[in-house]
Amino acid sequence: MHIRSFSGSFLLALFFSFFYQATHAQTAVPLVESNIYNEQQIIYDNDTMLHTAWKPIIYADTPRVSSGSWFHRKFFQEHLLEVKQPNFNINADVIFDEYIGYSKRPIPTIIPSDETTHVPSMNTRGFEISGNFSDKFYFESAFYENQGRFGGYVDSFIRQRLVIPGQGAYKNVGDGKGFDFSAASTRLVFMPNKHFAFDLGYGKNFIGDGYRSMLLSDWSYNYPYFKASASWGKFQYNAMWSQYISQINKAYNNKQGYFRKWAQTFLIDWKATRRLSLGVFETVIWPDQDSMRNKDMSPWIASPVIFLHGRESPSGVKNNVIVGTNVKYRLFKYTYLYGQFALDSTGSSWGNRYSAQLGIRSGNTFGVKNLNTILEGNLARPYTYASHSLNTNYAHNNQPLAHPLGANFKEGLLMAEYTYKTWRFRFESFVANYGADSSRNVNYGHDIFKPTDTHSVNDATIGQGISTNIFYADFKIAYVLNPVTNMRIETGISFRNEKNSIVTYKDRIFYIGIRMSFRRINYDF
Repeated sequence: MHIRSFSGSFLLALFFSFFYQATHAQTAVPLVESNIYNEQQIIYDNDTMLHTAWKPIIYADTPRVSSGSWFHRKFFQEHLLEVKQPNFNINADVIFDEYIGYSKRPIPTIIPSDETTHVPSMNTRGFEISGNFSDKFYFESAFYENQGRFGGYVDSFIRQRLVIPGQGAYKNVGDGKGFDFSAASTRLVFMPNKHFAFDLGYGKNFIGDGYRSMLLSDWSYNYPYFKASASWGKFQYNAMWSQYISQINKAYNNKQGYFRKWAQTFLIDWKATRRLSLGVFETVIWPDQDSMRNKDMSPWIASPVIFLHGRESPSGVKNNVIVGTNVKYRLFKYTYLYGQFALDSTGSSWGNRYSAQLGIRSGNTFGVKNLNTILEGNLARPYTYASHSLNTNYAHNNQPLAHPLGANFKEGLLMAEYTYKTWRFRFESFVANYGADSSRNVNYGHDIFKPTDTHSVNDATIGQGISTNIFYADFKIAYVLNPVTNMRIETGISFRNEKNSIVTYKDRIFYIGIRMSFRRINYDF
């Protein structure tokens, strides 16, 4: 099945290659997608980009010059397959991501027995393919097959939530010494002119100018979506329709499938001045089915107009509406102040639900070339993003769609990245405090998967419940072998403490391996 998927994408790309050789279109500039490794350089060090809030961004790449033998070029300078025609570009790679390490905290191997291991590892194989036809079409497709073991706190998350963080569901490998899971993504973008863009895909989106997002992050797993954008002058209007999984539950059989929900997401971005950008955000979550699995879709789901939608589904289920703002201000040439505010509900103390972000990011910090830094603060009041039903809460695939800590928390984060020739260094640290629940029957507002009508307090404050502190620090060093595929030899260490009056968890995780791809996979929660 996976081989057929790869062959189909490969043959389709070759078909377009031969087809476009027979035409007489203009020369196609290579189009590529922004990623976390080049985000500062491509987006924020370049003041010609009017709209930077919705990511990833497609941009025209600078043609590369390669030299040396075929083996040297393919291993160190190029994609495995590169087709460059006057009006067509395609890049394809076989992907592998392999690492092994040590976890000070024991990792369970077989539940419920007491067998453990201290060796986290990952074995990933897959492919990535991308390209463009003239400057009108951009496409990409990827598939990854994985077997892995994770450090203590990540392993605990997986067994509790039944998903791999940032990825999909899993099945255990053989005797239970790890997880077997796959991930796929695809995207097709049509840009008929400079004013309009249409994006159809199965992947992730991110809204914001910081590291985290309180509006829509890429921390959860991929989902199907269709996004339309219209740009005119200093304004950009974005509307996206997406479908999310309400809950991963092993009780559902294959015929029934998982309960799902729909979302409309809007963002109006305005380049108010040369330095200031303002954005207005709204997302509306609708149920797809009622409790008896009858279709419960409202016709208002088709509305392309922000703030113009109904309040409930045909069966009377109220939707979940979150509105917000996104602000960015350029202080200096490479330095930006940014912030977000999301309002989920107003009313009584517990019903006054909102989240906020304030941060500063800088390229070439302190005048040091290629030193990029972010300093950021985030908070969310209790019960924010939650709803009366899993079919309308702001989550997908058992993971939050905004901040990975859910709600009822405060966080301060620092990140620094430095590149020197082919070496890459990255440091990240955060401190957070959240209010945990004392039992499954108590709801202090941290767990956004608990219905809001089960709230345990009426006078809500951030941190209510069992006060829990997290300290996290992560340091990575990578030697980049091929900058085009991000193939690198990488080693890193993570330090994480989570403590409250009941339990204390200490994680020390080390790893080393050879890695590829520009995928954003993080375990910083």
